[in-house]
Amino acid sequence: MLKTVFSQILIDLGELEGDYRAFHLKNDIAQGTITIGIVGLSVLGALGTDFILLKDNPQLFILMVCARVLFALVCAATIWAMGRIEKVRNFDLLYMAWALLVIVSVILFKFTRPVNYLTSSFDVIVPLAIYMLSPLRLKSNSILALVFSIGTIYVDFVFGTDLDPMHFEVAIAAQVIVHALGLGSASQMQSYRRQSFRAYIQEKDAKEVAAYLSNIDPLTQSLTRRHFFSIAGSEFLRFTRYHRPLSVLVIDADNFKNVNDTYGHHAGDVVLKSLSLVVLEQKRVQDTFGRLGGEEFGLLLPETNLEQARIVAERIQRTWDETPSKMDGDLIHSTVSIGVAETQPDDKVFDDLLRRADRMLYKAKERGRNQVAAE
Repeated sequence: MLKTVFSQILIDLGELEGDYRAFHLKNDIAQGTITIGIVGLSVLGALGTDFILLKDNPQLFILMVCARVLFALVCAATIWAMGRIEKVRNFDLLYMAWALLVIVSVILFKFTRPVNYLTSSFDVIVPLAIYMLSPLRLKSNSILALVFSIGTIYVDFVFGTDLDPMHFEVAIAAQVIVHALGLGSASQMQSYRRQSFRAYIQEKDAKEVAAYLSNIDPLTQSLTRRHFFSIAGSEFLRFTRYHRPLSVLVIDADNFKNVNDTYGHHAGDVVLKSLSLVVLEQKRVQDTFGRLGGEEFGLLLPETNLEQARIVAERIQRTWDETPSKMDGDLIHSTVSIGVAETQPDDKVFDDLLRRADRMLYKAKERGRNQVAAE
């Protein structure tokens, strides 16, 4: 029932709830640290009031001093532990334990006060502070505030037998009002923060989609030339730094103009998409496949020497030769020529490697196409 009520009050983030809490964990820790620090200092500051009220009972006053100092030490230890928390669940458990300790301590302190010593303003401020300052979920804060209100009313009006019964009705009304105000204000603040987080995630996702689309060739689903060369540059830097093998394949569809002239440009698009699919199925996860322009593609092979790259190229050439493209019931047969090159110690930039692969491509064309040439 509580879950249903709070889901109607707050914006429901659904599957994003865990991400939302993790995203705000550092802020929640900072807020919790400030709150605990203020409470700890306030408890120590109340020693002056204890002295006034308990000056005729020095033993009880000494006991109160010890209790308040111990509580301040607990607050300091909680702050120390909170600064080392990395999981939302651990933070919630720690803060909830500390908050319950505070509530129980405040209620127990009431027994040290005179029977007619009503702290009505304090009893109203505490639930409101829980709603407004606690970084826990709204449901948890509501439970903490209710526990405090029930406990403090019980102490004041069950043990305080000499109190005017009218005060009971006033206190109940004050607690109802403060809970309504606190719940409404806290729900608005948390809903705003949730709405902001959802807007942030939507904007982030939109940017990622836009970035992805800008790096993908819309026809072949391979990388664009710009993005391919960006990754190739990074891989070449890794080669120059660690001297790890790096090879590249330049793949070109044979007689592609004839396909366009015979079957039309739509058929040419079908052939390019089919060729791209074949290469994507043959490549490894760490390999980079991109469209260099027109019917020419590049396949970057990290941690791959020339002989290994030749094997990959021959597998792609053979698979494509055996995979005709289908369009309107017609089978369009096409072949590819592939140039293969491996980095050499005197290479200065990636273009040095790519030029050698291009030369091998043209050599494969000169030899009659539908084959692999490697240097």
